[in-house]
Amino acid sequence: MTRAALLFTVSLAALGGAAQAQDLRDLQARNAAAQAIEDARRDLLSSQIEMSNANERARTQLILRDLNDQRAGAPATPSAPALRPLEDPARGDAALSSSMDRLERLTQDALAESNARMRAIRPASEPKPVKPRS
Repeated sequence: MTRAALLFTVSLAALGGAAQAQDLRDLQARNAAAQAIEDARRDLLSSQIEMSNANERARTQLILRDLNDQRAGAPATPSAPALRPLEDPARGDAALSSSMDRLERLTQDALAESNARMRAIRPASEPKPVKPRS
């Protein structure tokens, strides 16, 4: 009976060893797949960094070229459209004056409304009116 138990134990250990070997192979396969994904991610990140660096180099070259043109006295191309003067200065003054009057009116209206609210609040020290009982 001891021999049968020993054979049974050895066979279970062999089956467990085979299952463990399969687990190791699965683990190795998962690790290899994870490593491949990590390598692809690094390659993508590296190419993105290279693209960004190339864009920055090109932008720097443009800036330096513009600075050299300015230093040499070459007319630079305007980056923003030139501001045009007001057609009628009197009309601009009238619009500014009406805007200021409107702003002043709105401010005074808001102040009057705020004062009315403040006057509507009764002080805590004021006694409440007593209604006569009938």
